[in-house]
Amino acid sequence: MRRFLTIGLKFLSGLLMATVLWIGFIALQQINYSQPDQVYLMGTTLSLGYVFLFLCLVVFFIFTFFKHRNNPGILKSRFLLFSAFYLVGAPLVLLAFDNYLLVTPKGMAYNPFFHVEDMKVTRWRDIEEVTLDYQEKRLPVKSASDVRLRYIIQFRDGPVVDLNHYNSPLYTAEQFLTIHRTILKHGVPVNIARSLPDTVETSSFIYRMFYYQP
Repeated sequence: MRRFLTIGLKFLSGLLMATVLWIGFIALQQINYSQPDQVYLMGTTLSLGYVFLFLCLVVFFIFTFFKHRNNPGILKSRFLLFSAFYLVGAPLVLLAFDNYLLVTPKGMAYNPFFHVEDMKVTRWRDIEEVTLDYQEKRLPVKSASDVRLRYIIQFRDGPVVDLNHYNSPLYTAEQFLTIHRTILKHGVPVNIARSLPDTVETSSFIYRMFYYQP
C-alpha cells in the first residue's frame, strides 16, 4: 500500500510540474505579444494538448534520471532514449506555438501548424472578402446545434482560410464576434453564402454571426 501511495504522489507531483511549465509557457507567449488593440490567439486544441504531453514526458525523464543517477548503465540507456524523443518532439513543440492568429489595427495574420515562416500581417484592404457559410452536422436541421459555422477568409494573394476548422486557434463565441466586429469595422466585404435554415434560433451564436448588428 505504501508503495502505491509513493507512486501516486510522484505521479501527481510530476503532473503538477508539467502543468506549471505548460501554463508558464503559454503565459510568456501571451505577454510577449500583448499590445493594445491587438488580439493574439496561440495554439489549438491538438497543439496545446501535444505540448502538455511533451512536457509530461520531459518531467518523467527528469525523474528517471534522478532515480537512476547511481546506475550508469540504465542512466545511459535512458538518456539515449530521451535524446531520440527530444529530437523528434521538440520541433513539433515549436510548430505548435508558431500556430497562431494575430489581429491588429493594421490587419491580420494566420500561421497554420506546419508553416515555419513568420507570417506577415495582411492589411485589411488586401483581404478580398469574408464568406459566412455553414456545414450541416445532422439532417434535418432542427436547431443551431445541427449546423457548424464556416468562416472563410479569401486573401487577394490567393490563400483561403476557414477560421472555424476543427483545429482552429479560435475557441469561444466571443473571440469570433470580436474578430468579426474588427473585420466589419475595417470595411472588409462580408458575403453570406446561403441563408440559415428557419429552425436556427435567433439567439444562437451562428445566427448572431450571420446577421451581426453592432
